Amino acid sequence: MRNRIILGLIFILAFGIQIARAAMLGTAEIIILLVVGILFLGFIFGVIMLIYYLIKKSRSQPQIAPNNVAINFTQPTAYQNPTVEEKVDKKEDVKVNGRIALPQQNEIRYVSPEEIIRCEADNNYTNFFFSDGDQLLISKSLKEYSDLLKPQGFVRSHQSHLVNPKFVKSWLKEDGGTLLMDNGDKIPVSKPNREMVKEVLGK
Repeated sequence: MRNRIILGLIFILAFGIQIARAAMLGTAEIIILLVVGILFLGFIFGVIMLIYYLIKKSRSQPQIAPNNVAINFTQPTAYQNPTVEEKVDKKEDVKVNGRIALPQQNEIRYVSPEEIIRCEADNNYTNFFFSDGDQLLISKSLKEYSDLLKPQGFVRSHQSHLVNPKFVKSWLKEDGGTLLMDNGDKIPVSKPNREMVKEVLGK
């Protein structure tokens, strides 16, 4: 294509010179005509090359359909609860081989949930009652142990009481609902929690 363009330019220049001579133009007029012709042809050539370049570029790029939306079908990463090690860093109670840690001033006692009959709130402390008759006062709120022991089957019968259903002997109908534990303790059941407690105990 480039060779054809060069041949065309040569032909146009030669043809222009012949016309200029036939018109009896002087040397100065011929030079001016040649310069103007060359400039005009250069402009036309530049426009043609620009159009050719744009067409070639548009063909080389992939066509993108308008209004298309890319959708990511990858599965979202599931949220994971903190691991045991992370809980240790936060100084939270940790299950050790199915047991829970009860920190005291001079020691940390590890107990199995099956040993716990019930827990009772005492302001910001929690009193633990065990099946062997032992009792332990821990300087943490009942809510913390409620969250920890509910997965083990413990039920919040009252705002101040958390009980292990395995040690519930009977449901007493006195005072609207009271739990009699195996060790003889009587635990009140608050009105909002009655149906939930009955559901856990099997009604």
